[in-house]
Amino acid sequence: MRALPALGLACAAVLAATPALAWDIYTFPEAKFAAQFPGQPQVASSKWRTTAGLEVPAQRYAMQSGNVAYSVILADFSGTALEKDAAIADGVKVFGAEGEVLVDVEARINAEYGRELSVRRKDGGHDIVAIFFFDDHLYVLNGRAAAPNPNAATANLIRFQQSLNFMR
Repeated sequence: MRALPALGLACAAVLAATPALAWDIYTFPEAKFAAQFPGQPQVASSKWRTTAGLEVPAQRYAMQSGNVAYSVILADFSGTALEKDAAIADGVKVFGAEGEVLVDVEARINAEYGRELSVRRKDGGHDIVAIFFFDDHLYVLNGRAAAPNPNAATANLIRFQQSLNFMR
């Protein structure tokens, strides 16, 4: 019972140290998702490369706020034989190659399952990631805080990670 007040104080300290941003929910009906960003994301064509070297077309929804980059990559696997579980597992491997995976847990959005990761990057940064496969597309949501003090952005990274929602 004594840990509860200490936890409350710790959470309040993190939130007080986090700069206030103008977060809003951005909806992308054509991409079938919505997510909170601290500003209007830019949309650009991109590519997603699996660890086996398969490259598929992708769209990248991204914005930068200070030392934190927020992005959702929507990779189109509709023309491939790669299945849901394999695509998600490969996405986890992609981030595992970038640093030490501190947390790797199962997650759900409605009836869709995926993975949520916390990665300490080799460059001293920190990634908070959500990886889901929905409607033949891999959704990779990544909040990336750069060194030297990536932990200062933890509350915003988690907020971003938890904001992904699918639209049917």
